[in-house]
Amino acid sequence: MWRNGAMDQLVRALTTSVDPAALMVRVAEQACAFMANADGAAINLLRASDNAFVTVSASGVLAPAMGFVISKDRSLQGIAAREKRPLLVHEASTDTRLSPSVRALNKQWGTRSWAVIPLINNGEAMGSLMLAATVPGAFTATDIDPMVAVSDFVSALIVSQSELSTLLTHAITDGQDRAERAFTARFVASVMVPEAVEAEGHQVRLDALLAQPDVLRAAFQPIVHLASCTTIAYEGLARFPASSELTPAQWFSTARRLGRGLDLEYAALRAVLAAARGIPSDCPVAVNLSPTAAMEASIQDFLLAQDRSLIIEITEHEPFPDDLTAGLMRLREHGIGLAVDDAGAGYASFTQLLRLRPDFIKIDGELIADIDNDPAKRAIATALTSLGTEMKATMVAEAVETAGQLQTLIHLGIEYGQGYHLGMPKSLD
Repeated sequence: MWRNGAMDQLVRALTTSVDPAALMVRVAEQACAFMANADGAAINLLRASDNAFVTVSASGVLAPAMGFVISKDRSLQGIAAREKRPLLVHEASTDTRLSPSVRALNKQWGTRSWAVIPLINNGEAMGSLMLAATVPGAFTATDIDPMVAVSDFVSALIVSQSELSTLLTHAITDGQDRAERAFTARFVASVMVPEAVEAEGHQVRLDALLAQPDVLRAAFQPIVHLASCTTIAYEGLARFPASSELTPAQWFSTARRLGRGLDLEYAALRAVLAAARGIPSDCPVAVNLSPTAAMEASIQDFLLAQDRSLIIEITEHEPFPDDLTAGLMRLREHGIGLAVDDAGAGYASFTQLLRLRPDFIKIDGELIADIDNDPAKRAIATALTSLGTEMKATMVAEAVETAGQLQTLIHLGIEYGQGYHLGMPKSLD
């Protein structure tokens, strides 16, 4: 028989399993795929706090627009919302309905044509579906008619996310009899989201782990000088109970999806730094943090209280917010180094590197794999190294696994690296 607490957890698991962000990403991707003339698509939602449109998903040439904010009152999205009809832009570089800054962004993104389709719910504007192309005059009213029809579905999909938790709560808890409620809970889970029971189980395990964070352990992988194989620092990695079927990446992904991401990152950070007491204090220890965690005041206080040399590695699990550079200034002013993880992949783009100006740039392992045989990967690594040199950043190659990779990296002028060929992650016990 399910307890009420378990039913509450099931409701949360159901609503979080249907991830709104993932749905919006799929909408943008499919809009781009279904429209032959479109080179990119995005979803903007109207934010009540400041009456501005925010890009919540983007694909294709519009991928850099993720997180972009523009005022409703002074935007094409706002005009489309007020007039409740699609608007077309045939040449973005000259259309005076676009502000000079937006025209400049179009030049940067290489976008020339736009279709702006308002998303309406109960007569009120809630956002817009954007299509973009790299050639002028790509869209006509006839071209976008199918997407106009789809916009009602997109609007309903967005609204349904905010209503889903309430609907599920009523469905699962309205029954008077406990057995009836338990049966309803299982039925809803099996019909709507078959993976929900598994997600509920993950939450139970996550709650148990956070209640006893001392079960977390740490391993340390050396970061070495490639030419001499001298260890110059260690990266601390959280290790979870061996009985768990989840990998560390899955643990953190599950925690973020269930709204416990910060809690788990903080617990892992404490475990790593507690174990790092066995490493000389003048030997830097690198710790992984998401942008959100790195800007959290309590986590920053904890880092500043440590009596040892530290580097924080900003991971690529979420977009870098615009205020990340300012948000990390307190740590950097106190001598804590900044590294950008997985450079060349995900959110760790050239633009982000220019904004953050990190002390260390860690080249993504996907670029290192087969770099000794792939000239394109060598070219990207060389470009990153040149950028690092100009920014006076130390370059570190990740996932160095063969002697051929090692020699190629040395030849390319990359001084430091880590990976199984240079040293496995090990516990200090």
